Amino acid sequence: MPEIIAKGEKASVNFLAWTLQETLDLLRPVQEQFCKQLPPCPRPVAPKNGGLVCVTIDNTQYCKPMCNQGYDFQFLRSSRLYEECGNATGFSWTTQLVGEKALAVCSPSEVAISGAKSAYFPSNSTCVHTAAFPEAQAEQLNTFLLELAKRGIHGSSRDPGADCVTCGY
Repeated sequence: MPEIIAKGEKASVNFLAWTLQETLDLLRPVQEQFCKQLPPCPRPVAPKNGGLVCVTIDNTQYCKPMCNQGYDFQFLRSSRLYEECGNATGFSWTTQLVGEKALAVCSPSEVAISGAKSAYFPSNSTCVHTAAFPEAQAEQLNTFLLELAKRGIHGSSRDPGADCVTCGY
């Protein structure tokens, strides 16, 4: 692959780009299956240029939208750390966005001021990088669980199999 890129032959580079895109298109639905969904909640859509960190506690799914560095939320989220879906919400997401599946939008921005400090992936990382490494995923999940605990959400019944980081594309 590096040889193809180094040669810079238009047809070869275009073919490689197409092949990689086709492969990514096949992998994305498989990645989504790693995030166990709480029925009958609709599967939340992770923001492009960011992602979602999700956990399920006491039959309620909590998802924290996060933006990559260089992006910020379209509206203030500093007091709205997460969205939830469960019996108390009529099994629909508590998002302010229309459609109830997209939980946030991450738009290009030089400053990240709309969300809480923890609502941004670290500057040396992105959602895709975080999802690729179990220790990075665990760090984001643990941060979110601590934030939920500070808000009184401890839960006697947590489904660790539903813990996940999912990225928008």
